[in-house]
Amino acid sequence: MPVRRGHVAPQNTYLDTIIRKFEGQSRKFLIANAQMENCAIIYCNDGFCELFGYSRVEVMQQPCTCDFLTGPNTPRSAMSRLAQALLGAEECKVDILYYRKDASSFRCLVDVVPVKNEDGAVIMFILNFEDLAQLLAKSGSRSLSQGLLPPSFLGSEGSHGRPGTQGPGTSRVKYRTISQIPQFTLNFVEFNLEKHRSGSTTEIEIIAPHKVVERTQNVTEKVTQVLSLGADVLPEYKLQAPRMHRGTLLHYSPFKAVWDWLILLLVIYTAVFTPYSAAFLLSDQDESQRGDCSYTCSPLTVVDLIVDIMFVVDIVINFRTTYVNTNDEVVSHPRRIAVHYFKGWFLIDMVAAIPFDLLIFRTGSDETTTLIGLLKTARLLRLVRVARKLDRYSEYGAAVLFLLMCTFALIAHWLACIWYAIGNVERPYLEPKIGWLDSLGEQLGKRYNGSDPASGPSVQDKYVTALYFTFSSLTSVGFGNVSPNTNSEKVFSICVMLIGSLMYASIFGNVSAIIQRLYSGTARYHTQMLRVKEFIRFHQIPSPLRQRLEEYFQHAWSYTNGIDMNAVLKGFPECLQADICLHLHRALLQHCPAFRGASKGCLRALAVKFKTTHAPPGDTLVHLGDVLSTLYFISRGSIEILRDDVVVAILGKNDIFGEPVSLHAQPGKSSADVRALTYCDLHKIQRTDLLEVLDMYPAFADSFWSKLEVTFNLRDLGVSSHHPFRLQTVRTTKASSSVTASQVQHLP
Repeated sequence: MPVRRGHVAPQNTYLDTIIRKFEGQSRKFLIANAQMENCAIIYCNDGFCELFGYSRVEVMQQPCTCDFLTGPNTPRSAMSRLAQALLGAEECKVDILYYRKDASSFRCLVDVVPVKNEDGAVIMFILNFEDLAQLLAKSGSRSLSQGLLPPSFLGSEGSHGRPGTQGPGTSRVKYRTISQIPQFTLNFVEFNLEKHRSGSTTEIEIIAPHKVVERTQNVTEKVTQVLSLGADVLPEYKLQAPRMHRGTLLHYSPFKAVWDWLILLLVIYTAVFTPYSAAFLLSDQDESQRGDCSYTCSPLTVVDLIVDIMFVVDIVINFRTTYVNTNDEVVSHPRRIAVHYFKGWFLIDMVAAIPFDLLIFRTGSDETTTLIGLLKTARLLRLVRVARKLDRYSEYGAAVLFLLMCTFALIAHWLACIWYAIGNVERPYLEPKIGWLDSLGEQLGKRYNGSDPASGPSVQDKYVTALYFTFSSLTSVGFGNVSPNTNSEKVFSICVMLIGSLMYASIFGNVSAIIQRLYSGTARYHTQMLRVKEFIRFHQIPSPLRQRLEEYFQHAWSYTNGIDMNAVLKGFPECLQADICLHLHRALLQHCPAFRGASKGCLRALAVKFKTTHAPPGDTLVHLGDVLSTLYFISRGSIEILRDDVVVAILGKNDIFGEPVSLHAQPGKSSADVRALTYCDLHKIQRTDLLEVLDMYPAFADSFWSKLEVTFNLRDLGVSSHHPFRLQTVRTTKASSSVTASQVQHLP
């Protein structure tokens, strides 16, 4: 299997670290590239967009002086202080009046934090925004507010939203070193970027297939599905509620599942104790003892009676239990259930439930005892039904191995009972006494005495010796200490050896198959990896590209386990493919505003056209100059957009990049490189496929184009809007790593 999990993280991974730490504090912040013209904004989080009402599309690439947030009452002095802070190299706080998109104003506390590289040069700014009124309300006490803000901020609390009321002390507050930032800013927590937003009920109903929405499967039904032993459990795609007649029991109900397990345990008890009782316990002595007391004298007999009663009750329940016919319909009509049961398992269940030992009780003859023992073995017919039900676990290797071992032990137990029965039947007629029971009595010093029925070895000695002989004969040729002497014993031993060879082949064959199944994935991986290396060697691919090929193959294998998802999807019918695609892209279709208001047919058509892709860190999704034939929607992770090795934007979950398809008749070329910062999941759709679907639904097309907001337009318009200085990306050397880590820890 792969030794390396994906690509080595690129140099700008520290940006994603900063974003995650700030998101963990529920802050409203943006990140600007200090070495771009006007310190352009390359990232803003959702909190910032919610605070000011702007979308990320409207904020990206704006100057970090945030002139678009100012208004007629914003003091020029505050704007100048903010501009001066962006020219400095130390942190400061600025109190300024900002305007939201809806033209409402509020006092805002802006915290400007410069981030330096290992050479001490400022490479980016982090601006944190706080509503001053909310910040003071959360403090809860004047002392805490004084620890957070300068006195001038506290003096202006009552003049919230009005310009010109700043006190003389509202100048920017500088710290000599970053380590002097108050301790409350150090309480970072990790943030889960993969936390999904819960959509509304109506949105979910639009996305989900009709039948799936109608089904509400609770915990009880899940437990029933796990416990059920029936092979005819209601299929998942049959969601209709069957018409139930009075007194009819559903075959997939919780009661029926528990009852089937109870019957299974009773059948296992019958399979173990019925042969043992028929061979070892039904002796003349036991029959005379039962005649002296009563039928309930032996506890084992009482248990057998209870088992017989439970089997009779099971027959009654089966007459009232639904079943699934050949058309996958649940049949609940009592007459049809009875006919189906009569044609199926009724005869076997009826024979297994007859209490033969009770019906022929106290007859007092050897023939009767032998007949009772033979008839009691009819209960073993139920094992056929149990074996058919347990066949559903055949796909699990461990379960198959366990069942094979149990079957091996059960057959050895049955053969031990037969081995004893042969010796016990022959012993009175043998002259001289050469049977295995007589040999056992001589070895143990417990010889048989014809005048004493209780003489000879005990029942435990006889059973253990018989079981030892059958196990040794099944697994090998025996050791000779318990050997067949008579013709009947020798013939039986030959049969045992034949059965043992067949069982040996069956068990070891299944074990080999299980082991091959366990290592099949590794074998397929090495086969595919060998093909990749042969491809590299044949075409003489250079070392850097070869490393990328190998690393991508290893990551793709670890992510998909070598399964071609598209090939699996194409193996289903088209209607089912659409439902699966709706499930795969449900988060995008629910949360993206552009898809709201679409009909179910339109959503199904779009879902089929969408493709999912996964990108490891460092993987380039779009190169400079590539034709923009695809529109990308980020589902997980972060990406960076670079122009001449300059980071111009950082995009995250729910962002869109590509080009506005509706504004251009022909696809353009990319003006930047798009590279994955972290492991990313993306949804993508081809330009032609999107236009084809929207042409079929013109009523939805206008709404889609008006709501679609491309976060970053990659189209090269032929105009160089930015001629930034070359950004020296932070190299992940030991020195820079220590500097960056210390700065991240002291970020407010």
